[in-house]
Amino acid sequence: MHSVSVVATVAPEQALERAGSRALLSHESAARALGIELLEPGADRLIVPRSRSRLSIPGWTVVRADVSSADRHDVEGLPCTAPVRTLADLGRTLPHVEAVVAVDNALRAALVQEAEVTLRLSSAWGRGAAAARAVAQAIDPLAGSVLESLLRVLLAGAGLRPVSQHVIRDRHGGFVARVDFCWPEARLVVEADGFAFHADRAAYRRDRERLNDLERLGWRVLRFTWEDVRSRPDHVIATVLACLTPLAA
Repeated sequence: MHSVSVVATVAPEQALERAGSRALLSHESAARALGIELLEPGADRLIVPRSRSRLSIPGWTVVRADVSSADRHDVEGLPCTAPVRTLADLGRTLPHVEAVVAVDNALRAALVQEAEVTLRLSSAWGRGAAAARAVAQAIDPLAGSVLESLLRVLLAGAGLRPVSQHVIRDRHGGFVARVDFCWPEARLVVEADGFAFHADRAAYRRDRERLNDLERLGWRVLRFTWEDVRSRPDHVIATVLACLTPLAA
């Protein structure tokens, strides 16, 4: 797959018109058209047939590749790569955490099935194949938000692999809480503390009741914000390790 980058900007509709009838929005551009949430805006890219040469469009990276009919999609008149092809391309080209965020989001939105995207990523070959296969090993259809995806990738990078979306019950089997991440043997919970979760006083009150119930049952709860995960990752890891160390000692 060969690409040429240039500088400036042209709207997607204009870029496709210049590129010809077989052109498709791809990579980040296809993701945006499909409604897949990206961690970073990314480049503007489109795919044209390999036979198309000497094409340049201001502000767009033109990728030359042959795309099967199964990998073609249409979003409100905009031709683009199909969701699973888009995620496979992102798995090859984006930084690891950004690619995982994109795939988790597509799974959450039911744009793809876990089995199909895992197969596509894990069977990648050629340039970027190792990166795509690493993404296949890191995705989680249970991720409830971008922050959860970021926190999970951060923990995994430190060798910490908690249980996702674990249901905690009391000694009578009654439901207490579903938590983002936990280590059941250590009775340690880690939560991705997003602002939207506490958007009103009722939600805030319910969350505090939930925390009190967990504490009453002997669970420790760590909560990390977007700023913690993105700006203080070493602090996040050190804090979790400090709470897990007594178990390993």
